[in-house]
Amino acid sequence: MMTKITAMSALALLAACGSASVAERDAAAQTREAAKPLTIAGLRIGMTATEARTTLARDGWKVDTEAGEDWAATVDHEVKRQRDVFPIEEPKNGVAVLNARKGDETLVVRFRPMPSGDLVSGVTYAAPAAGRTPEQIAAEMTKRYGKPGVSTVARSIYEASWCTGGDPCRSIWGNQHTGLEAKIDVYGKLKISLSQGVAADRAWEAAVKRAAGGTVPAKSSF
Repeated sequence: MMTKITAMSALALLAACGSASVAERDAAAQTREAAKPLTIAGLRIGMTATEARTTLARDGWKVDTEAGEDWAATVDHEVKRQRDVFPIEEPKNGVAVLNARKGDETLVVRFRPMPSGDLVSGVTYAAPAAGRTPEQIAAEMTKRYGKPGVSTVARSIYEASWCTGGDPCRSIWGNQHTGLEAKIDVYGKLKISLSQGVAADRAWEAAVKRAAGGTVPAKSSF
C-alpha cells in the first residue's frame, strides 16, 4: 500500500536525511507561520480605536489623535469621487492615526474606517537600539514572536519578518495577509512594523465601493 507524503513532509524527510537542497530548506523556512500572536505594544490588527486608546493609556503611553473620515464620510467621499464632484471636503469625525510616545519610544497606529468603527490596519514602533547588539535584539524578537520566517543578523544589521496565511516571508510588504517586520535602520533605531496585508486593503476598498454604489442613483441616458 502506498503512503501519501505531502510536499512539506517530503522536504522535512529530505532535510532529516541530509538530502534537501539549500533552496528547498530556505523555501520551507520562508513560508513558516508566525508561532505567536503578531502584536506591538498590545495592539493587534482589527482592534478598535477605543480598545487601542485604552491599551496605550493603561501602559503609560501619551497619545495624540489625528482625526479622519468615519465610515459614513468615507462612503460619501467615494460617491462624490465617482460623480467627479470636486473639491471633496468631508467632516473628520473618525480616527485616522494615533501618535503615541513613552520616553524615547514612539508608536504610529493607523486606522481604516469600517461600519463598526475605526479599526487598526497598521502599527509602527521605533526606539533607539540602546546599546543592544543585533544578536541581542534578534534573541528578544524571537522570544517575543517565535522563530522568524527569514532573518539577517550581521554586524550592525538586523532584519527579520514574521508572516501568516502561508505567505512567502522574504518581506511582509505586498503579502496578502498580516505580517510583522523588525529591523535596525541606518540611524541605529529599532523599527517594528505590523501590516494587515494586501487582501484586507482590497477587501476594504471593495466594501467602500459597494456601499457607495448602493447610494448612487441610476445615471440619466442624456
